[in-house]
Amino acid sequence: MLRRVDDLPLEFLLCLLVKMRAMLKEFTDVAMPGSYLRRVTSAMLCWIFFFCLSQSQVLKKSPLRPDSSKISISRLAFFGGTVAVSGVAVHFARYKPLWKEHFTSFRFHEDFTYARNQDKLLHFYGGVVGSTISAKALFWSGFGQPDASFLGAATSLAFLTFMKIEDGHIDYLGFDRVDEAANILGAAYPLAQYYVPVLNNFTPKFSYRASKNIVVAKNQVLPNFLEDHEGQKFWMGITVYDLLPKDLRRYWLPAVGFAVGYTVRDLNTPKPYHETILALDLDLRKLPGNSHFLRTMWEMLNYIHLPMPAVRISPSVIWYGLYF
Repeated sequence: MLRRVDDLPLEFLLCLLVKMRAMLKEFTDVAMPGSYLRRVTSAMLCWIFFFCLSQSQVLKKSPLRPDSSKISISRLAFFGGTVAVSGVAVHFARYKPLWKEHFTSFRFHEDFTYARNQDKLLHFYGGVVGSTISAKALFWSGFGQPDASFLGAATSLAFLTFMKIEDGHIDYLGFDRVDEAANILGAAYPLAQYYVPVLNNFTPKFSYRASKNIVVAKNQVLPNFLEDHEGQKFWMGITVYDLLPKDLRRYWLPAVGFAVGYTVRDLNTPKPYHETILALDLDLRKLPGNSHFLRTMWEMLNYIHLPMPAVRISPSVIWYGLYF
């Protein structure tokens, strides 16, 4: 009799993943407009569920390492294959609009004017999330936590660098070394959190609400939510509870913290500007639930900043009941 998730074979988990993907697609087709955003959202939710399920297997055994020191070849092959297929998919998705007409010899090019450099924050955030997911997948495959954290950072950086190298062969882009530096910092951040635990009180987060301004080119290749920088908000969530002295923690709700946000406005005008926002924040890792599935799910969802009361502190003060 199967008594825990760990008893389930990999084949069953893969079938469950496919079923979850199909169900989520049906839900997002109804609940969300925009075909690309629906696909991304359903895939994201599906993978979060899968990683929570897989992590619940190994975390039941040890918070640092599975019982067996042996690496599961099937699980490692599944993860490696997923990364490889993702890389191939990204390449061919960009081939016709980018490579076919704009291929050139490799070159370096830095752009310090595009989106007032907010795209660098997107590179950093992508590196953080990619590193975290990769580390969890490698831990699930049998690696110890230190090795999984290091190899997860390397995997995330390798994937993002692959995309930057391809950009280096596009005549109007080029390999942006500042973007690559942001990739490096983002991929290394979860590794730094492992070795410097106090950094776990500072969590990069992201939120998005489509901007009203027309800031995305008509022939834009990437999905709108990646290029709509006015709709993007990047946050640094601060877990106040764990930073307080122990004798003061009883006066503070564990899940409530603050987040400092950053975005840009009026990119299609001669005078674009930055906005800095201070908002309440929820640390989802502090929410109730002792199961390893829930703990992993809260950890993954904690990279998203939920709508909360906020105040814009720059360039002027504006109060918001809920800021998206």
